[in-house]
Amino acid sequence: MTMDVEAEVGEGEYQQQQKEDEDTGVSCSLDMFREHQEVRQMVDTIGQVETEFTAEKAFEDLKKILDNYQEQPHLLDPHLEELLSCLVEVVRSHPPSSITTQQAFRYLWLITKVRSHKIIFKKLSHEVKDLLPVLQMLESPEGSSDFYASYILLLWLSIIVYMPFNMMGFDAKVGGKEAQSGTTVVQRILEVVKAHLKSAQKSREMAAYLASRFITRPDLRDEFLPQFIEYCFEVLEKESQGSVYDVFHKLGVLRTLGLIFKHGKREEMLEFSQKVLPRLVACGVTCSTDTPIRKLAMKVIQRIGLTFLKPRIVSWRYQRGSRSLAINVQGNKSEHMQGDAADKNTEEDDEEVGEDVEEVIEYLLQGLKDQDTVVRWSAAKGIGRVTGRLPQEFGDEVVGAILELFSSRESDKAWHGGCLALAELARRGLLLPERLPAVTPVLNKALVYDELKGKCFMGANIRDAACYLCWAFARAYHPDQMAPYVRELATGLIIVALFDREIPCRRAGSAAFQEHVGRQGTFPHGIEILTTVDYFAVGNRSNAFLKLSLQVAKYPEYTKTLIDHLVQLKVIHWDSAIRELTAKALHNLTPLAPEYMAKAVLPTLLELTTSVKLVARHGSILALSHIIHGLALVTAKQETSLVDLIGQDIMDGIVKIVPILEERKLLRGLDGEYMKQATAVLIEKCSLAALPLHHHEILKVWHQLLEECIVVIEENIRLAALQALVSLWTTYFQPVSQAGFMWRDDLVNRYTASLNTDKEIQRQGFSAALGYLTQPLVKNKFDVVLLALIRTTQITPETSTWAQARQQAITSIIRLVETVGIQKDGKESEQVCESNLGSIYEALLRSLDDYTMDRRGDIGAWVREAAITALQILTKMVLVKDPCLLSKEIVREMMARVCQQATERIDRTRKVAGTAFAALLHSFPKLPHIPNVKEVESIFPMELCDGMNWASEKSTFNLFMQLVDFPAYRSRVLLGVTYAAGGISANLSRYTNEAVHKYLSARAEKVVLLAAFLETLMEQLATHQKVERITLPLLKTIGDLLSSSAVLDSVLEQDDTYISRLLALMKKECQRCSDYHKLAAVITVLCELLRLSSPTTKATLTQLALFLGYQYPKVRAVTATSLLTALQDYCDQDIVPSDHLEEITTILEETEWMNNLEDARKQRNRICELCGIPPPQPKKK
Repeated sequence: MTMDVEAEVGEGEYQQQQKEDEDTGVSCSLDMFREHQEVRQMVDTIGQVETEFTAEKAFEDLKKILDNYQEQPHLLDPHLEELLSCLVEVVRSHPPSSITTQQAFRYLWLITKVRSHKIIFKKLSHEVKDLLPVLQMLESPEGSSDFYASYILLLWLSIIVYMPFNMMGFDAKVGGKEAQSGTTVVQRILEVVKAHLKSAQKSREMAAYLASRFITRPDLRDEFLPQFIEYCFEVLEKESQGSVYDVFHKLGVLRTLGLIFKHGKREEMLEFSQKVLPRLVACGVTCSTDTPIRKLAMKVIQRIGLTFLKPRIVSWRYQRGSRSLAINVQGNKSEHMQGDAADKNTEEDDEEVGEDVEEVIEYLLQGLKDQDTVVRWSAAKGIGRVTGRLPQEFGDEVVGAILELFSSRESDKAWHGGCLALAELARRGLLLPERLPAVTPVLNKALVYDELKGKCFMGANIRDAACYLCWAFARAYHPDQMAPYVRELATGLIIVALFDREIPCRRAGSAAFQEHVGRQGTFPHGIEILTTVDYFAVGNRSNAFLKLSLQVAKYPEYTKTLIDHLVQLKVIHWDSAIRELTAKALHNLTPLAPEYMAKAVLPTLLELTTSVKLVARHGSILALSHIIHGLALVTAKQETSLVDLIGQDIMDGIVKIVPILEERKLLRGLDGEYMKQATAVLIEKCSLAALPLHHHEILKVWHQLLEECIVVIEENIRLAALQALVSLWTTYFQPVSQAGFMWRDDLVNRYTASLNTDKEIQRQGFSAALGYLTQPLVKNKFDVVLLALIRTTQITPETSTWAQARQQAITSIIRLVETVGIQKDGKESEQVCESNLGSIYEALLRSLDDYTMDRRGDIGAWVREAAITALQILTKMVLVKDPCLLSKEIVREMMARVCQQATERIDRTRKVAGTAFAALLHSFPKLPHIPNVKEVESIFPMELCDGMNWASEKSTFNLFMQLVDFPAYRSRVLLGVTYAAGGISANLSRYTNEAVHKYLSARAEKVVLLAAFLETLMEQLATHQKVERITLPLLKTIGDLLSSSAVLDSVLEQDDTYISRLLALMKKECQRCSDYHKLAAVITVLCELLRLSSPTTKATLTQLALFLGYQYPKVRAVTATSLLTALQDYCDQDIVPSDHLEEITTILEETEWMNNLEDARKQRNRICELCGIPPPQPKKK
């Protein structure tokens, strides 16, 4: 009995491999096991691991190192035997239950995971003396329950039992307890295997591996193999009890059966194959509902099929000779077909294929139609393996059976399985060149397969598998054999690489194209295209459609093919995004074949515009629109007529599209949404193309349709309609006559009047439309439009939640300003001038106070961000025209308010505000009247602003807090900072508080600044009384400052009026207040004020006494807890008489403040008596 164990990699071979790796140049791949010494040290110090924590940390450290080599595991080979020997020695020398042994098993598992068990199997120690210790460890509780230990021990036992010694005579030599108990080593091993075959972990697979190696030993096969196979079928035929472990048990025995037929000798397994196959099918595993079971059933069936056929390399297979890429690229034709020398010298036996083989192939062909990919892939590999042992005639029949799967009657699963099977056959040289004429048409269909199934479209996996089949062709056939199909394959693959919807398919197409260019060297312009359409470039779909396609289409061999594919398949694609990209791609391709577009493509698309299918109508109108625009650009460049190029029939057809759609009522309902967007694009592109339709009646129809589209809910339709209106007005509506002026006046009056509506979407749409008015249309009407838009930016009770309408009005104002321009002494009705500039700034600055909230959150942020952007754009325009137009008050208010927005809660808003602040501060020409400009520039130098992340509170808040030193910024910055501090974001609150404390600490000696800081907080609390958005964060900020910093204590103690004012303001804020969070914030501030030496202590205690008897139990409880904490923390301050302190604290601790209100008030009154303050009296009704 001979059993070979693979020899380790030689040192010389490893050095040669290293040298070859170094020659490949710099790349992201690793060149050696660089952490070898670190890993070796971890292995050597494994005995120092004493706790579960240190063991887990060491395990994670080693896992992090070895995971880097998951893609290049061969780099571990030179050091593998050394590491395994050390770890095996640790296992031998320590008790199985010790942490050291368990850690060694974990390390071994990590190494096995990276390098695979097939390699580790050959490197592990395989001495017979280890048999019993390993078996005993597997039988121990640790070996049976710990995953890492059981996995490694089963693997180790697999190689030990593989050694050539008499297993049946082993018990007699060992003797002892096992022999006396009547349980042999063989039986014990089988019991261990059967126990682990039920496992839900990966140890189940290793138990199957052990069983296959153990049962197929020559000295055990005759007696135990039939028994074990019978045991496997007992498990498979047993009715499922509904337990998940039944499934795992079946998976274990199926994997074992597959490995037994793989590792066993064919002659010895043949007698079992004829019995196992029908019984296996009868068990129903091939039609199980569990995918892994069906997959393993396919593996068992193909292994059984291989035992029916003699192992050989068939002489009829096709095999290329040289595989040199250099020869192919250089165009060397010396390569020729050849078979193996053995094939030439061996005559194929006239062996008849039995019914069993036919049955196996039939099951595998059925597996190609399975609903799961892993089963189909396993069946395809089985087809390849079995066909590799069949006679040529029968092998050709298998190919024919696979080709029958590519039928319109078959499902997409069959197409996918067929592609995988053909690829396997081609890869193995079993798909002969004579079959290529039949395979190539099927392949071309598979490359563009996309079929509707219910509400889903299937085909991405088929197209991917078709690319794999093309890749296999490149490696399998000689260029001469592929020559007749080069053009089809080249265009098919480039179409997938450029125009497929899915990223994996585009990349698969690019990879297959690259393989053909390298292996075949016959693709037209292959190298030039490959450098453009590479694996990474096709990852971006827009880039592939709009840019890469243009690069490829420059070559005449591909131009019309790409256009035809887009028109025939992508224009009617089910995904609207693909249809839109297709239209844009056709626009880009139009200059490369204008005559073909005009004479062949446009008539086809025009016919589709009235199709009954929505996708055909939508896609064809979009494509037609973009092609017309593209042709107009071509004719304008050539100074020819567009109508002459496309013909009058096409012109008439374009004009009729919208009336026909309206007549058929195709612009209504859900389908109408797509059609409105498409017709808007049609109108826009026809206007840009300047079709000769001036004074045509269709213009009124188009204009009315667009006015209907600007007030629909769908944003994409509104935007398309607005873009179309601009182009339509610019081309066809230039008021030059009295009738034109009257039409213009009526248009403006209608649009401004439409702003007074009870529908937000209508106001939003017409606000946007007013912003898109062209200069001739807004001339002499600018003052009317501006006034209407400014009114739209104002918040009224009826329109308080219409934030998007206000945002749109602001955007329209700034767009109109860009349209009409700025002139200091201009007319209000024509331009922005000195008299109306102030009203624009006033509207924009007022919009910065929009904090509207609804179920969507802070929707006012949309308005504020639009206003900030508008202020930046407007100010830049004014600076370019005449900086004198900016008054000191406007600049001062603008800079302060932008700083406030840069320190508030929403990071998106902070980013917009910070960017605008930096642009205004460092503008050119210089913005005049910036308060404290020198100091502000020193805080925000240009270099810092250029690289600043304005959305980061950590980076910006410390800088903006420095502006609090300056009165012009102090109020607004503190308003923003305190609002941010009260947010729900932990990070935002943390960094805000850190910035405030850092500011106060740096100015601890500057009493004037501290007093100004405190005065500003008081003013804000008084100004925003009962404004929940501000008062709650402000009270929280004051409480935090008093509790965590003593910087303000000196100011508060020097001037008692601050505390008196604060008490009065908080008292007003709490009147009729039911907000627990605000009351809790007030209570926190009151308790912190107790530690200050001030005459207001009695008043503070009186206010706290009110809260101790408050109507809400939770408020009473938090007041008692806070007061108790304050009395204990500040017991040296004589807050209450010292002789009553103990009794007061006892009452606060022992009273159930959450219970009866009357009892709570009695205890409260007692506390008041002890404190020397009058108890609160209930109000008389």
